Amino acid sequence: MNEEQGRQLLQDHVPFFSSAALDRLVYALKKEADHHWNIDAERSLTLSGYLLLIGDLTKSVYYHALGLMARGDALRRLGRNQESLPFFDAAGDEFLSIKDEVSWARTRFGRINACLGLNRTSEALQDAEAARTIFMRHGKLLRAGQIDANAAIFNYELGHYEQALRLFDRAIETYLLHGQDVDLYLARAQGNKALTLAAQGKFREAEALHEQARATFARYGDQEEISVAREELNIAEISASQGHYSRALLLYNQSRERFQRHAIIFAAYEVAQQMCLCLVRLNRAHEAYDLAGETVEYFRTAPAQSHYLARSLMQQAAAAILLDDVRGSEEMLREASNLLEAGGFNRLAALARLQRAELYFADQQVEASAVEVEYVADIFAEQEDLPRLAQAILLQARIADAHGDILTAQDLCAQSLDVAQGQGLLDLQYRCFDLLGQLAERRDDLVGAASYYDRAIQGIDEVQSRLVLDERTSFLENKGGIYQRAITLALRRREVAQALTYVEKAKSRVLGDYLRHNIDIRLRADDRMSEDILDALVKAREEQAWFSSIVYHTEDEANLSDTAIMRIRSVDPHTARQEMQRRERRIEQLFEQIQLRSAGSLVSRPRSNWSDSSASTLGRQLDTGTLLVEYYLTDQDLYIFQLTRESVTVSSVPGAVPQLERLYSLWRTNLDLSGRAAMTSDQGQAFHSLQGNSLGLLKRLYDLLLAPISAQIQHCRHLTVVPYGMLHYIPFHCLYDGTQFVIERTELSYLPSASLMDICRKRGQSVLSQHVPLYKSLVMGLSDNGRLAYAIQEAQTVAQQLQVPAAFNEAATASLLWNRGPSSPIVHIAAHGLFRLDAPNFSHIQLADRQLSTIEVFNLNLARCSLLVLSACETGRAVVGGVDEVMGLGRGFLYAGAASLLPTLWKVDDASSAELMELFYQVLLQGASKAAALAYAQRIFIARARASDRSYRIHPYFWAAFHLIGDAGPLT
Repeated sequence: MNEEQGRQLLQDHVPFFSSAALDRLVYALKKEADHHWNIDAERSLTLSGYLLLIGDLTKSVYYHALGLMARGDALRRLGRNQESLPFFDAAGDEFLSIKDEVSWARTRFGRINACLGLNRTSEALQDAEAARTIFMRHGKLLRAGQIDANAAIFNYELGHYEQALRLFDRAIETYLLHGQDVDLYLARAQGNKALTLAAQGKFREAEALHEQARATFARYGDQEEISVAREELNIAEISASQGHYSRALLLYNQSRERFQRHAIIFAAYEVAQQMCLCLVRLNRAHEAYDLAGETVEYFRTAPAQSHYLARSLMQQAAAAILLDDVRGSEEMLREASNLLEAGGFNRLAALARLQRAELYFADQQVEASAVEVEYVADIFAEQEDLPRLAQAILLQARIADAHGDILTAQDLCAQSLDVAQGQGLLDLQYRCFDLLGQLAERRDDLVGAASYYDRAIQGIDEVQSRLVLDERTSFLENKGGIYQRAITLALRRREVAQALTYVEKAKSRVLGDYLRHNIDIRLRADDRMSEDILDALVKAREEQAWFSSIVYHTEDEANLSDTAIMRIRSVDPHTARQEMQRRERRIEQLFEQIQLRSAGSLVSRPRSNWSDSSASTLGRQLDTGTLLVEYYLTDQDLYIFQLTRESVTVSSVPGAVPQLERLYSLWRTNLDLSGRAAMTSDQGQAFHSLQGNSLGLLKRLYDLLLAPISAQIQHCRHLTVVPYGMLHYIPFHCLYDGTQFVIERTELSYLPSASLMDICRKRGQSVLSQHVPLYKSLVMGLSDNGRLAYAIQEAQTVAQQLQVPAAFNEAATASLLWNRGPSSPIVHIAAHGLFRLDAPNFSHIQLADRQLSTIEVFNLNLARCSLLVLSACETGRAVVGGVDEVMGLGRGFLYAGAASLLPTLWKVDDASSAELMELFYQVLLQGASKAAALAYAQRIFIARARASDRSYRIHPYFWAAFHLIGDAGPLT
């Protein structure tokens, strides 16, 4: 009923109710009004009006006073604190007029919280003490404990932590005096006490209390699920503060799901707000900015205390700094500070000023930063807020360093580190070690600097070890400077093996660590995964595929109905791209939730020896005659590590990086023009100038990348290249020494990191030892509606050589790959592929039934696959994320279990691909190694081109796109 109908109903019936019936009605209405505080405060306001009406109709002061109290509570929940106070006061006066001091004391609960919102501190605390005295006098121990708990929360919000803890302890003692049915009261007091302990940095004690409270609430099932959600939120915040970001995100997601399931929207937004801290620390700036923006928009209109909006503004400001939006961040922090100072939220106001101090420092406003941080450091010290104090002291150390005061900076940094280690603040620890290393290096204490940098990298390792998949990549994105300082110092001290170990620690950490430890992140339905996530994933995938088909024109209108064509044309390409990207972000978020749930307890504890990539271990894995060359780039210089069974050495090329960037850009232009030239009728004329230009560029790249180690290359049979940064895009096998291409002189294979060599080799040897029959190989060919004329021919030729049936066009489905892949020693796919520079997780191969994207490839099982050939456009291209994490289709197939990959670096000529593959399989099936077979095929192709009237096909565009990644050994 609407309010008018409800009032009419009461006026018609209340006069005929008995006293007992009236009591039941009033208590039910009051209970329902309280229940709607967090659900629909306007409904509480309406119900309070009914109570007031009943009081007037029955002339009952008690009923009317209950209505006044309910009206005050509803107004408070609507954020109208000033309006609520007269109602609490009037209710109290009416209760006293009938000599009911216990009910007067009950009105103090709401009044205290209203005063909290109005910064009327002393008044609220006086109310609390007076109410407690009354409750104790009347033996209302539960009420007395509750009023103490409320006063404690008030003190906590004000930053008076010791007083808050004293009151929480008194509340707990009072509950225990009551003795019966107090476990829920105890759990709430313990959870709130834990919040105060966490604010002081006493994380271990705080987490233990939160876990204890969560266990109590969980025993009550659905009845207390909201309380469980609140405790999960609290534990998540502790985990985030300590640098356990995956565990925090797991708990945040669980908490948010519970609140959403119960339609408690306010709390769900509160969780979303807190999640932003993790996203910022993981360098997911755009995601954090958008999510914080959603919460800002919500809390601007929601009836809530101002500190909720201020928190959201602070979170969005932190993301804005990462996005280099200094001015926008400053405006957000200014608004947040004004809101907090006006509301008397001193603790949060100090935190906002610390954030502003860090912003000023990042903007090189050192003096302004110094003023702000000095002010907040005093506040944090007074409040004994150790985590924030340590953060402030580290900033002061950086300011002292900027002023050239190294000794003061060192002393301050040591103080910050001491607190960080005592509180288990992983994020702060490695930053302290890094700064101490820089300070020691400036004092020429190279031994001390090396030790500090090593401990900084160990600290990064510990944070990394608790993260799942792409969280690990994004986390490393701003850590390159730490690795660079450690590597260049090790080289300066002539510790080449140590420098290479650091390079390896920065490379392909996500893939290497997951393969090395066999952490299973595949998608499967089980008790830990809600059906809602799986349903949402299916829906998001379908919608992404549909919008993608519009963006990339993969739907063939000739084969569609008029209705389908109209549907596609109803969405313009720009809108379709936006909607596709929204679905892709949603899919990544859902996969992250799945990975977090699958990882379970792994995100709660670190693993020792997470990455064993020492140079000595790597050297022992090399065959005689093999030279492993690993590259490293600083801002300007190139370093080339050469590893054999006997030694590790390094060469440097100062100032090479700007030259490499320029040459790579010119090389990509040449390739793009070559792709167009290959489509012309007179290819010989079109390639006339491109051929000479390509050889010139490849010679200059050779001079920078391989000429410095040409003597070592001359004596090796097999060259394994481990690129770095943009060098992942360089085809080393077709670099030109002025006489011949590199592949004409030596076999060559690639690895994302040297530490993956042993893993890939063992996979290849495992397939060999199992004698997996080649007739189980899977060959698929799709002509992409006739656009790839030679793809079917290539698949037919390969299938004939392997003596297996091939799946063509409509039969070449993702479902077939899913079913046959687990038993196939060779998987060969000739199809259309698309590389997504903007979203490497959605690079894909187009199969008959759908696109097979990187993010789905992780769920394939290729445990018996020795060789996976992707004869499709750009399947080997990747984005380099983190410090040096190669992100693309290849990473997914390696995770899925393949021992080696043969993908392409650019859009391939399908006729040339068919010819190359025929040559490749000829010698591969005769027992040659994969690297030898590819070298043979490419050499024969080059020789044929030189001897033919189509000598333009010597251009690497036609033959060099394929490159071997992983195990280089034999297939049979």
